[in-house]
Amino acid sequence: MSKFEILKLMAFASLFAVMTFILVVVFVGNRRAAKYDERQELIRGRGDRYGFLVLIVGEVISALFMQTDFYTKHGIAVNFAIIMLSLTVMSVYDIVHGAYFAFNEEHVKANSWLYIVLGICLILGYIDDFNSALNIMGIYWLVIGVVSLFQLHRDKESDKD
Repeated sequence: MSKFEILKLMAFASLFAVMTFILVVVFVGNRRAAKYDERQELIRGRGDRYGFLVLIVGEVISALFMQTDFYTKHGIAVNFAIIMLSLTVMSVYDIVHGAYFAFNEEHVKANSWLYIVLGICLILGYIDDFNSALNIMGIYWLVIGVVSLFQLHRDKESDKD
């Protein structure tokens, strides 16, 4: 197997692992009682819609550039980046509007710092490889951690008023 084939196989495996993780979290999370109120459910639905729209627009735009050399070389990374961008839009929308975490979430601040550290480690670990799915996931976790800490700070400031 050549190095390109191994990288291609690793990209497919990473994409499959992420998609499986997302599906397991979504379906297992829905089976448990998540304790979201109606407002949070509406916000999460709107965030899902915006994330889906970003996915559709991103895929249409990437389809316009399918015949380029860049897309031929980095097509898997481009598609994975579009998927992660749509997931990021959905997650950031939910966090900013207060519908990302259920009422019973106790360790939001600790989890936010964990996401930031995980994101930095993934980014620094794969900084030489732009085409890496783990680098793209590191950016996602870093953004989620920072936005979540910002939301906690904003909520704490609004409670003082």
